[in-house]
Amino acid sequence: MAIITFAQVKGGSGKTTLAKCTVAEFVARGGRVAAMDLDPNRPLGRFFARIPELASVEVAVPDGERRVSGLARGLAARHETVVIDLMGAATNDTQVAMALSDLVIVPSQMSEDDFRGGIETWRQIEEAEAVARRPIARAVLMVRTSAGAVRPRVEGFLREAYEKAGARVLGASFGERTVWKEMSYAHWVPPLHDRESHAAQNFAAIFDEMLALLAALPADAAA
Repeated sequence: MAIITFAQVKGGSGKTTLAKCTVAEFVARGGRVAAMDLDPNRPLGRFFARIPELASVEVAVPDGERRVSGLARGLAARHETVVIDLMGAATNDTQVAMALSDLVIVPSQMSEDDFRGGIETWRQIEEAEAVARRPIARAVLMVRTSAGAVRPRVEGFLREAYEKAGARVLGASFGERTVWKEMSYAHWVPPLHDRESHAAQNFAAIFDEMLALLAALPADAAA
């Protein structure tokens, strides 16, 4: 069982797109996966309902009666993996979700605002780890990067800045591609519908790095 959370205190960083792709990749690989949606717009359930292969994915939404901790543990008891999409803000729910997580991915676009938000999110994960009293795997993921083979100078600069601040950065980046923007209305998801495409292969590389981070956790570190 693993809980994977996408967190970034700055909104619009790509958390929801990554959550959608992660669920789709698990389904494509035959995994039993569920999701929790803490985005105020609740996009995951609507999106999954439009995709036949994802229509049966269970999506939990916290409310006044159903709290994040109970929902996450309930999903984890019924599924191999739980993917959590957090809101772009620091709240009690986001702190609870991070403390319950086995892996937290911090998406960061090529901007100073995203970098500052990424570092703040990284510090919050460190605090969540201290509260949970167990290791939480974590990494920054550079998003909306050039899809070409050569990394732009700004990406190299930001990678170095994150690493100097003590944050780990995934080797793969989430490239800027039109298909990611089209998913919500095209009902077409590369990890499910065109696994040989460059977009699908790009995300598969990210997914494999995430699995490697989970595999490196101590055996007794699960939530």
